[in-house]
Amino acid sequence: METARASGVGVGVGGAGDRLGLGVSGLYLSLYLHYGFFAFLPLWLKATGAPHEEIGVLMAIPMVLRLLTVAPFSAFVGRRGWVRNAIAYTSLASAAIVLFLLGEPDHAGRILIVIFLSIVWDQIPVLTDAYAVMAVRSRSLDFGRLRVWGSIAVVVSNAAAGWAIATFGIKMLPLMIAALLLAPALVAFLLPADRQLSAAGDAVGGRWRDLIGDRGLILAMVAASLIMGSHGVVTSFGAIQWTAQGISTTTIGLLQALAVAAEIGAFWFGARLLGQRDPRLLICAGAVAAALRWAIMATSPGLAVLIVAQLLNGITATGTILGIMLVIATRVPTHLSATAQGMNAVLLGAVLAVATAGSGLLWSYGLAIAYVAMAVLALLGALCAWPRDAGAGAAINTDGLSASGVES
Repeated sequence: METARASGVGVGVGGAGDRLGLGVSGLYLSLYLHYGFFAFLPLWLKATGAPHEEIGVLMAIPMVLRLLTVAPFSAFVGRRGWVRNAIAYTSLASAAIVLFLLGEPDHAGRILIVIFLSIVWDQIPVLTDAYAVMAVRSRSLDFGRLRVWGSIAVVVSNAAAGWAIATFGIKMLPLMIAALLLAPALVAFLLPADRQLSAAGDAVGGRWRDLIGDRGLILAMVAASLIMGSHGVVTSFGAIQWTAQGISTTTIGLLQALAVAAEIGAFWFGARLLGQRDPRLLICAGAVAAALRWAIMATSPGLAVLIVAQLLNGITATGTILGIMLVIATRVPTHLSATAQGMNAVLLGAVLAVATAGSGLLWSYGLAIAYVAMAVLALLGALCAWPRDAGAGAAINTDGLSASGVES
C-alpha cells in the first residue's frame, strides 16, 4: 500500500479523480453512440446495390482483420504512451473513411473502404478499454461505473437509429455514422495524456512476453473468450427461435433491450459487490450463469421464463467483461495495458468467430444440442478462470489495488 501511495496510485478519489472518471465515462458514452447505426449497414449496402453474397463477405472482413491488426497496433501505441492520442486519431480517420461510402462506390470500392475502415476502427474500443484500465489504476476508479455508459449509449443508439433512418433515409447512414464518430475524438482530446496516468517507475521494465508468462492472466483471457463465444447461438438464432414460438417482433425487441438493461445494473454494482475478492470469480460467475441461461434456452421456454433468461445476461456478459478488465487492471503494468487489451481482443475475436460460424452447424442438429454445446463451452470457461495461484498479483505487480480498483 505504501508503494501505491508513493507512486500516486490509489489517490485522487475526489477532484482530479472525479474529473477523470467523468471524462472516461464520457468517452465510453461517445464511443458507443454509433453502434445502433452500424447495425443498419447491411441494409444500406443492399439499398446501394450490393448483392447478398457480397454483403456476407463485407461483414466477415472485420472479423478476419481484427485478428491480424489489433494486437500489434495496441502494443505499439501502448508502449509509446500514445493510447489517448490513438483513440482520437483513429476516430477521426474512421469518420473520414466512412464518408467515402456517400459516393456509393462499386464492388471493388466497397471492399477497399471496408478493409481500411476495419483496420482503423477496430482499434478504438480496444484502446478505450486500455485507457480506462489505466485510469482505474491511476485514480482508484470503479471500472464498472465507467463502462456502464457504453451500455447506456447502445440503448440510446438503437432507439435513435431507427427514427433517424426513417426520418432522413437509409442513404444518409454514412453521414450519420461519420458525425457520431467525431464524438469520441473530441472527448479523447480533453482527457489527460497517458504519461499523466502512469505511476512513477511504471513505464520501465516488463515486456509483452511477461504477459504470455502470466498463466493466470492468459487463462482468464481464454475463459472470458469461451464464455462470450458461447453467446454465438443466441446471437445468431435467438430471434429466429422466438419468432417460431409465436413471439412478436416488438416483444423480441423488448427482450433484447431487457438484456442490455441487465448489463447496466451489473456494471453499476458489480465491482462494489466483488470488493477485494479475486476478479476471476466474476468470470466464473459469468460462466455458471451462461451455462444456466443456455440450459433454459434449450427448453424453448415461455415468455415469463425467457425474461429470467434475458436478465441473466447481466451476469453472463457483464460479469465476464468486468471480470477480465479487472484482471488486467490488477495484474498488468500500465504501459502494457494496451498490449493486454489487444491480446484479449484477438482471443475473443477468434473464439467468437468460430462459435458464431459453428452455431449454424449446431443448429442443424437441433435447438437443444446447440444450446447444450454452448453451455459446455461456458463451463470450460469456469474451469479456466478458477483462481489457482497465490493471488491476483502473483505474477505482475498490482500497485496496491484491490480487484475493484480501490486502494487496499
